[in-house]
Amino acid sequence: MSKLKKIMSRSSRLLTIIIIALVIFSYAMFQGGFVSWFVLYSLMPFILYSLLLSFAPIKIEEVQREIVPSKLHRGDSTKVTISFRIKTWIPLVFMTVEEVGVDSRSSKYQGSFSKIYFVGLRRNIKWSYKLEDLSRGRISFEGLKFTFTDLLGWIIRTKVVEKNKSIVILPKLSTIQYKSLQIQYEHGGVAAPLSMVKDTSLVTGIRDYQSGDKYSWIHWKSFAKNETLRTKEFEDRQTQDILMVIDQSSSKNFEHAVDLTASILQSVVRNRGDISFLSTGQERGIFPKIKSQSNLEKVMQHLAIIEPDSKQSIRSILVKEMSLMNSATLVLVTGEFSNELKDYFVNSAKIARGIVCFVVSDEDEIVIENRLRIANLKVIHLKPNEYENAFTEVVKP
Repeated sequence: MSKLKKIMSRSSRLLTIIIIALVIFSYAMFQGGFVSWFVLYSLMPFILYSLLLSFAPIKIEEVQREIVPSKLHRGDSTKVTISFRIKTWIPLVFMTVEEVGVDSRSSKYQGSFSKIYFVGLRRNIKWSYKLEDLSRGRISFEGLKFTFTDLLGWIIRTKVVEKNKSIVILPKLSTIQYKSLQIQYEHGGVAAPLSMVKDTSLVTGIRDYQSGDKYSWIHWKSFAKNETLRTKEFEDRQTQDILMVIDQSSSKNFEHAVDLTASILQSVVRNRGDISFLSTGQERGIFPKIKSQSNLEKVMQHLAIIEPDSKQSIRSILVKEMSLMNSATLVLVTGEFSNELKDYFVNSAKIARGIVCFVVSDEDEIVIENRLRIANLKVIHLKPNEYENAFTEVVKP
């Protein structure tokens, strides 16, 4: 239907131009005189150009969209540069370039998603604009819409070029000083569950072979010298299983909660800690044992698109995931320490080996701390400028 409307609109405009030309010509023929013929000859170039623009094929090629920088975090700015080449044989007068299908989240960004050009004989054109103070999420670009018109606006031609591209704005990351979560409580210190593992990247010595040693641990150079089986000794490293959970049942301070979650995950992975992640929204995600940078990147991509859209309370979700908490320290990040969450901690905190609840707030928000004195629970209130000391706050008595 829209295509039919475009054809009818274009035909009506073309018919209007022809009628105008006939009326002016008839006026000059019957009226005669200098003025009437001057009007006819003055308007004839515009009429002819409008007719040419109406029938001439419009070719737009070599369309490119470049976004720099390509990796973005919440609050960053980026520059979008669009380049294309016009391959139309007639000179073009006015051209408007407009982004098509840009996500509605982008509408608040500074600047405009359209640009007007006086083309003339130009063939290669570049257009740049900035997106500032980006919000976390995904921005999708579907293509470009080109609109051409003559000097008097009699003929309007449009052409849409599909050029799909999307960018993902990741959470804002803060540098957090990593410390092992040995939690100090008012009634004494309780260490989060630790286990000893062999760090096979650090060889500290060799010893005599024992039954049960792995084949890959054998020191073959020693065996070649004296034909005695010996085994490499590795440095023992303490590991700590952490289950990271973000509360998606509350929209309060949710962006800050996502930022803190991403920052903690980055800090633990960089320091070779053992951490898993659980999101609690409609698009539920479980990421066990995040070890490598590629695993961390998958979690960051997930954090970039999550919303506070959980239809279940955080209490009911934690009850369902009780099995995951039996062997790990629970680190919960929320933007609101609700009474429901408080009741859950009071009644169920002993199930987990240790619980740390980070409650994030705006910089201007007045925080009233409600301390819970439970054996293996610690509630910590943080503001965005305090993320760096998140682990330090945990180990404080």
